[in-house]
Order: sequence, then C-alpha cells, then structure tokens
Amino acid sequence: KKLHKIVPEIIDLFVTPLVTVLVTGYLTLTIFGPVFSWVENGVLEGAQWLITLPFGIGAALCGAVYAPTVVAGVHHMPIATAANVGQGAAALALALKTKNSKVKALALPSSLSAFLGITEPAIFGVNIRYMKPFVAGMIGGACGALIAGWTGIGATAYGVTGLFGYLITTDDTLQYTLVIAVAFVVSFVISWVLYH
Repeated sequence: KKLHKIVPEIIDLFVTPLVTVLVTGYLTLTIFGPVFSWVENGVLEGAQWLITLPFGIGAALCGAVYAPTVVAGVHHMPIATAANVGQGAAALALALKTKNSKVKALALPSSLSAFLGITEPAIFGVNIRYMKPFVAGMIGGACGALIAGWTGIGATAYGVTGLFGYLITTDDTLQYTLVIAVAFVVSFVISWVLYH
C-alpha cells in the first residue's frame, strides 16, 4: 500500500509488484524460511514422538488434530486416513440431514472427495462453516487413528489416503478397513446427532 502511494502511477504497475516480490523473497529466504524450517522440524519430531506413545494414544491424538492441520496447511503427517474419513462422514451426515438444497449439493460431493483423500472441500466448504461436523470429524478421526495405533497398521508408501489407501496397506487390509469403519461410524453418528 505504501509503494502505491510513493511510486508514480505510470510505472506503478511494474515497479510495485517487482519490489514487493523482491523484498518478500529476500525476507522469506533470510528470516522466515529458516524460522519456519526450524518450526516444521519441531512439529515433525513431535508427531513422530506422539505416534510412539503406548496403547495407540499418540495415534489417536494425531487423528484428532489432523483436520486442524489441514486448515493450517501443515497436514502431511501420519494417521491421515482416519481423519479424512471422519471429516467425510461428518459432511455426509450433514448432507443427508439438511433440508437446505444448496448445502446438500455442496456437502454430498465434498464428503465423497474426503473418502478419496481430498478433505479441503469438506472441511472448508461444509464442516468448519457449521463447526459441529468439524468437531465430530475430529472425534471420529481420533477413534479411527486409535484403532490404527492399537493394530500397528503399516503402509508401503506415503501420500495415499482414504479408499485409495488400500493400495499401500495390502498387508493390513482388515485393520485398514476397521480404521475406516470406526472413523466413519463415530463421525457420522456424532455429526448426525449434533446437527439441527
């Protein structure tokens, strides 16, 4: 805003964006980048430590807090499927219960995309808007992740969640199904009960 006031209008369209990008880039590389790299490593180490907590407690905590990490954009962490399915099931409950056709038209497809591992439409488009489904999804995600922790489920690759996660959990298919089922049922029921 200050540059727009200082720079002459004839060169403002070129100079202001250029200077803004250069200054921002410099600050990012020299100050913000190193600080956030340190924070990111701390979060990663914390998540790794959490998962090792006994009785699946750490996995449950990761499953509970996974959805808020999506909101913050730092969501590449373990135990994602339970959290994704939980948010999808919460949005699905809202879709089936609401009388508002616009909300239903948004919630139904976004819940289906969450089951495939893409939760942003369900989280940002539906669940956070009504908040109770978001919390329901977090609770279901925690419960599903608790099952994952108890059963010691493992994957052969990283990055695929939801129903596509079956491709990388071939040694733990039954446990993976249980994780999905628990996350779905708990989230759906809580969201159904809480949403009016």
